[in-house]
Amino acid sequence: VAYPVGQGPASGIIVVHEWWGLNAQIREVARRLARQGYVAIVPDLYHGKVAGDAEGAHVLSRGLDEAEALERIEAAASWLAAGPRTAKRRRGVMGFCMGGRLALQSALQDEALSSVVMFYGTPESRADRLAPLRAPLLGHFGAEDQGIDVDRVESFERVLKAAGKEAEVYLYPGAGHAFMNEEQPGYRPDAARLAWVRTLDFLQKNLKGPPAK
Repeated sequence: VAYPVGQGPASGIIVVHEWWGLNAQIREVARRLARQGYVAIVPDLYHGKVAGDAEGAHVLSRGLDEAEALERIEAAASWLAAGPRTAKRRRGVMGFCMGGRLALQSALQDEALSSVVMFYGTPESRADRLAPLRAPLLGHFGAEDQGIDVDRVESFERVLKAAGKEAEVYLYPGAGHAFMNEEQPGYRPDAARLAWVRTLDFLQKNLKGPPAK
């Protein structure tokens, strides 16, 4: 958990890690959010295991029990809902890669969330599955992502808008998968900076302040 400076009320954000696990890079994401005034909690979906290379990350992600992972994310949301600083404030979820997909899935299950931010998580393009979504959604995708192509992202955006969901979906030219992760070869600083600015604006709009009555 990363806390903002001060003791006053603060909105909460659940940060869902990539397939690497709860490593130093994702901890720094939580600290960046704390510096913006949020309480950020990162549930450890791998029970303490952290991958050091892609092969290890593949093994850990393949072994993930998605139902249990979503329960852990929901437990983090419950922790925020009961916390002395966060109980009366809005809360959202943000995820990267594997965590982006799980962030969306958690928002489909938890109507109390006030925002969901996906960084290159697998999009859902079936209208029936997106129907339960209540939280505003922000999606960031690399136009050069070999695993999630442009057509799939654009289909995701079309279905969200056709269903009347509040959503912003961005494609970043010249960026591939994991363009936000400064520890990976795919890091693209220009795209990362722009995505972060958009994310902070989105969170300011949807998370600051008390829950809507």
